[in-house]
Amino acid sequence: MATLDFDIAVFAVNEAATIGTCIQSIDRACAGRDAHISVLLNGTTDHSVEILKALRLSHAAMTIYRFPMADKANAINYYLYELRRNARVHIGIDAYTTIGEGSFRAIADAFDADQHALIASALPVSGRSATVVAANTMKGGLINGQCYGLRPDFVDRLVEARYRLPLQLYRVDGLLGSMAAHDLDALNKPWDNARLIGVAGASFALTPLSIFKWRDIRRQYNREIRQARGRMENEAIKCLIYTDGYGALPNNSNDMIKDWLKVNQPSIRSIREKYFTKLAVSHLFLSQNIQMATPDIITI
Repeated sequence: MATLDFDIAVFAVNEAATIGTCIQSIDRACAGRDAHISVLLNGTTDHSVEILKALRLSHAAMTIYRFPMADKANAINYYLYELRRNARVHIGIDAYTTIGEGSFRAIADAFDADQHALIASALPVSGRSATVVAANTMKGGLINGQCYGLRPDFVDRLVEARYRLPLQLYRVDGLLGSMAAHDLDALNKPWDNARLIGVAGASFALTPLSIFKWRDIRRQYNREIRQARGRMENEAIKCLIYTDGYGALPNNSNDMIKDWLKVNQPSIRSIREKYFTKLAVSHLFLSQNIQMATPDIITI
């Protein structure tokens, strides 16, 4: 099988407002290169499929996959184990972004220049915190889940070890970053910021949320709850990987957090965190565990 320059996975949950612009920006970034785009729609119920079918791409081939439930961990696992193709770089993107034209070439070049790096992140160019996030990313040790590249050898070894992201995990990209920083061995290899690099020539833009749009208000409110859950996830993950390694991660993150809460209390630094942590715990115990799912392939 021929080796692509870029094998790209795009993750989306009801992103009809942005997905067309996102895919078109990805297509432009693939100009002059061999590339394939796998669009993974997770529990999508809006008209994203119709928008995608209407696109006419000039530089990359595209396949659309639709999962029955909204779970990014499941989609990433499926991409890594079932969909990825031979490529110079594997790239993950969230469908609410717009990608800079030179981004993928810059990520590939960064891997060529730095053989130690396992994940290379693009930098934000919009949003109130973009300047700070970009500067921190360039220092190393961070992954920007909106747009990042994975070194193929790292993915090959991850799959060979049979490591999977727990389902219903919120901070899925952060766990991938942890695996890279420890080179897949949290017991014997110390965290190394140099394995996670920022790429100055790679960029993504976001449409900022508006306090005047109910959809955006609701989205931010739900994000606050998920971030509270994410803080508990991080602590539970640390207890597992620094005791028994990444192989100890469970199939579902709900079970992991519940076990952690039996002997630990969430760290709370403010009244705001207390409120959203309480909601996150309540949602956790009301949540039903999902099972690994396979997608339908949408014919274009």
